[in-house]
Amino acid sequence: MKKKYGVAVAMAALAAVLASGCGAKKAESAASSAESTAAAALSSAGESAASKGESAASEGEKKPADFKAEDFKAGDDITAQAEAAAQMLAEKHEKLTVADGTYQVNVTLSGGSGRAKIASPTELTIKDGRATAKIVWSSDKYDYMEVEGIRFTPEIQNGHSVFAVPVTELDKPLAMVGDTTAMSTPHAIDYRLTFELQK
Repeated sequence: MKKKYGVAVAMAALAAVLASGCGAKKAESAASSAESTAAAALSSAGESAASKGESAASEGEKKPADFKAEDFKAGDDITAQAEAAAQMLAEKHEKLTVADGTYQVNVTLSGGSGRAKIASPTELTIKDGRATAKIVWSSDKYDYMEVEGIRFTPEIQNGHSVFAVPVTELDKPLAMVGDTTAMSTPHAIDYRLTFELQK
């Protein structure tokens, strides 16, 4: 009888150990799963930060049809800044083969999330083969643009950021940076702008 009782106690102890081991494995598996989920969430948050910044910059923006470049004026200060930069870039780029004057150009914007917009057509001014363009964003949260390492500040007009920037080539995508302050930290977003003379 004592022998049978001892075997029963041993079996019970063994079952308890096995159950405990299974529980530990399940707990370890659950912890591993939780860590994987957290890592995936952090990765996703990092990848979408710039997109969220641009989205927030566009929040409450007007549709492209609701604002026109002609309704905004590029002031003397930002125009002079762009003209000076155009001269600085003259050593790196050939002159445009277009007569001096002010033209209406279509502007195609690519890059970012696609939520931000700029007014098109807009004004392109050419002086001695060097061009500058007026850029009107759909948001007033763009605090600077950068062209070939040169930074340009805007004028804020009626809820829009208005810039004047140098244009070194026509009919070709030009790399530019737009920085939005719509989130808690600024986000510099890479864009490409193509300027085409209206025919």
